[in-house]
Amino acid sequence: MRKIIKAIIPRSLINYVRTKSVEKETKTLAEMDFKRFNKYSFGAKNNIDSFEQYEARIIKAYHSIEKGLSYEKIRLGFGQNVLKELIYLMIEYKKKGYSIETEFYSTALDNLNKYIKIHQENNYDVTDLKKRVENLGGRPNNFGGVTQFNKDEVLQKTKSDFLEFSMSRHSVRDFSTEPLDIEIIKKAINLAQNTPSACNRQAWKTRIVVDDRLKKVIENNQNGNRGFGDSIDKYILVTTDSQYFAKPRERNQPYIDGGMYSMNLLYSLQYYGIATIPLSASLTIEQEANIRSALCIRDSENFILIVGVGNYADHFKVPKSTRKTPQIEVL
Repeated sequence: MRKIIKAIIPRSLINYVRTKSVEKETKTLAEMDFKRFNKYSFGAKNNIDSFEQYEARIIKAYHSIEKGLSYEKIRLGFGQNVLKELIYLMIEYKKKGYSIETEFYSTALDNLNKYIKIHQENNYDVTDLKKRVENLGGRPNNFGGVTQFNKDEVLQKTKSDFLEFSMSRHSVRDFSTEPLDIEIIKKAINLAQNTPSACNRQAWKTRIVVDDRLKKVIENNQNGNRGFGDSIDKYILVTTDSQYFAKPRERNQPYIDGGMYSMNLLYSLQYYGIATIPLSASLTIEQEANIRSALCIRDSENFILIVGVGNYADHFKVPKSTRKTPQIEVL
């Protein structure tokens, strides 16, 4: 019967019905994604509804501080708005009755204390800030601030076993002025190509940005390079092409495959001794349009990650960026 119906109905009509069915399912899943993100994320809300949202916002705020402390030339008095936000969040967190013995609360305190210490050492008045921090309670750990490295100790670990190799990769915000050989970047990209992907479709595309004008477009439209963008030698932009995917259930696959490739790329760059700073490609509509236009990126491509690359400086600092205890469930 099914074969008979198919034989009677024009193929154009079958394709039309199939297309409308896929469009409907895609729209339903997109609405489901929107509702979930809008309900549980904190970006569009003035109030915070959960412990997890407090944790995320406090970590986000104190990481801005430790990033500022990692710059070669620290701008004294930096981050006034984020300092106010962090202290406000910690006060509200306490009012909610949440524990101030958590690792992220203690790390936030430690970053605030490190901020105060370096400013006092440079005779910059932080008396009011010190009083406010003292009223927050809790006990600072030593997981905030920065760690000092030198180039030789990092490069020695690029060919070590994976445990040591992985632990040696850090996001760098202070690069050497020596230009990076583009051929080495290409070798790293070639190595990263072994990343697994859905049905081996390998939908990613990698652009190396060396032109000064195009680099400036990225710097002006990516929010995370402030204070060190001019020291980045080159940029790498990772995208994935939606034309490689099918069916509504694959709507997130460009980002899954692209994310896996991006992490593999970071490790590949590390293997070849290249200093990296992954920069978020979560851009505003205008920012994405500016970069897309300047770099001639097709509309079918999804922005995944921007990576700043360069040679390691002889000595540099990185934020400690303490890692949370893994959340593991055995079912």
